[in-house]
Amino acid sequence: MRKLIIVAVILLIIVSCENKRERIQRDGEPEVLLVQPEDAGMNAAIENAKKTFQTNFHPALISKNPDFSNFAIKQRFDTQEGGEHIWIGDIVFDNGKYRGIVQNEPVNPLDIKLGDEIVVNLDNLSDWMYYDKNVVKGAYTVKVLRETMSNEEKKEMDSQGLIYE
Repeated sequence: MRKLIIVAVILLIIVSCENKRERIQRDGEPEVLLVQPEDAGMNAAIENAKKTFQTNFHPALISKNPDFSNFAIKQRFDTQEGGEHIWIGDIVFDNGKYRGIVQNEPVNPLDIKLGDEIVVNLDNLSDWMYYDKNVVKGAYTVKVLRETMSNEEKKEMDSQGLIYE
C-alpha cells in the first residue's frame, strides 16, 4: 500500500487550471500537478480507463489472485475551479459497489479527507490501477504525466521497483 500512496500522491491531478502542468507545493505534502481540461492526452487516458474498467480492473479485483495487489480507483470530485481527481485505495467490491479509502489530502475544499472510507462513484471514474507483482496495470493518467517528467523524476519513480506497461 505504501507504494500506491507514494505514486498516487505524487501524481495527483487537479483539472481546470491556467498553466499546463503547473505544480502546487504544500507543506508536508508531495507536490500536485495541474492539468488543463483540454489536455488531449489526459482526456484520452481517462476515456481508456473508463472503457477498460469492467473488462480489466473488475475481473482482477474479484479474482482474489495473490499476485494482484494495491487496487485503486481515481475519482473526479467537482470543485468551484472545475474538478479534483483523487485516488481511492484499498478497494473492495461489495453488494455491487466499490468502496475504498481516500489516498490523497484534497487541495480544494471537499466533503472528503485523507483516510475517509467512501463508495466510489463510477460515473466520475478517471483512472484505475493495480499491481500484478511489480507490474502496474491501468494507471493511464499516471503514464501521461510520466511522459512530462524530468529524467530525475522518472528515476525517483522507477526506484520504487515498479514497471509501467
